[in-house]
Amino acid sequence: KDFRETTSGPSREDGSSKMGPMLEKQWKSLAGGPAVDLRLELEREVANRATELCIGTDSQQVKQYTEYVTVVVTTRPGKGGRVFYFRERVPRIKSLRERLSREVWMSTSLAMELVAPTDIGQNVVNDMELSIHIDANPDPKYRSSDYVQELVGMVVGQGFQAVIKPMAWAAGHAADHCVKHKND
Repeated sequence: KDFRETTSGPSREDGSSKMGPMLEKQWKSLAGGPAVDLRLELEREVANRATELCIGTDSQQVKQYTEYVTVVVTTRPGKGGRVFYFRERVPRIKSLRERLSREVWMSTSLAMELVAPTDIGQNVVNDMELSIHIDANPDPKYRSSDYVQELVGMVVGQGFQAVIKPMAWAAGHAADHCVKHKND
């Protein structure tokens, strides 16, 4: 079996957990227009000297749905960066723990796809510093603080660097902006 078929992330209460390969999602650029092939766009960013790749996911409850937005942000020192995102809507998830776990798993599974070797044996993000930004705050006054260790463990357990609030700007600002502003 393909690794992605067996690694579908946390199960939902209704039994569905299959998210599908993240690279096959309908990615868009925040600058406008579809980013048809995220892997190709990231290869261009590497060629343009992008040095950092941050992945984050945020969610929002909308009527009977939970809407997720995953962002991929590349940065170039002194030159800014680019943001790619995709939006996904699923039946409403009431549990905060489940919602946060799915956010982190969406980001982590994308990172796993990006570091997997391509047909020519090298992954896309080889020369970039990759981190996964988690939309959870360690401050006990926030409900998400109960899950910070668990969420960080999901990321670190897969071999990636985890960043939490207040430093998790990709999830806390970029993904948050995309999930609240419907620009597609």
